[in-house]
Amino acid sequence: MSDGFTSRSIVGGIAVVVFLAAFFVMLGMGMHRTVLMVPLALGLAALVLALRPLVEPEKHSALYFAVGIMAFMLFFLHETYELKGKEKTFPLIIGYTGVVLSILDIASVTETAVGRFVTTFFGATLDPSEVKPRTVGRELIVFSVMGLGVLGIWLFGFLIASPVFVFLWMLLGGGKSLKLSLYVGLGTFVFIYLLFEQVLSYELYRGVVTTWVMETMLEY
Repeated sequence: MSDGFTSRSIVGGIAVVVFLAAFFVMLGMGMHRTVLMVPLALGLAALVLALRPLVEPEKHSALYFAVGIMAFMLFFLHETYELKGKEKTFPLIIGYTGVVLSILDIASVTETAVGRFVTTFFGATLDPSEVKPRTVGRELIVFSVMGLGVLGIWLFGFLIASPVFVFLWMLLGGGKSLKLSLYVGLGTFVFIYLLFEQVLSYELYRGVVTTWVMETMLEY
């Protein structure tokens, strides 16, 4: 990596921090959500500038795609907040889940310690033949799997779908052992349950199928 590339990453990183800070300042001032999209859009552009030198040339298209998905998810959240009451609960779950998964996918394409950790922990791909180069087709596969994960959350809720998703992702996508995948899946369940249900006293979304089963059992 040349000094020019390093300087570009530093400048881009500083710009990301500045635009992110501007977003929160504007949020605190109560500015309209549409105005708030401006620093987010500029921050995403700065993010690409910062990460390009840290990504192998053959993976640039995967980087653009992953950042594009994040931009879509942020726009999706923007539109979701226009809804009223409980109508926006599940769309918000989709949006924020998509943002988190996009961050992980963006990190995984970088030649950094964080990127290597994400790739090692979760697995490089669902299709080993497409590890190098990271093609748009591979990204579409990952995005489709993300969609199935969100569908699972809608059907079965966070406490069931999240551990199962992590277990299958590591076992099938990452090629990890059954024991390790099972342990991490169970660990995910314990972490989510203790953090949200116990520490934060926040009842997580249970899912339409799980809710129906619980209500049916209570009737009997």
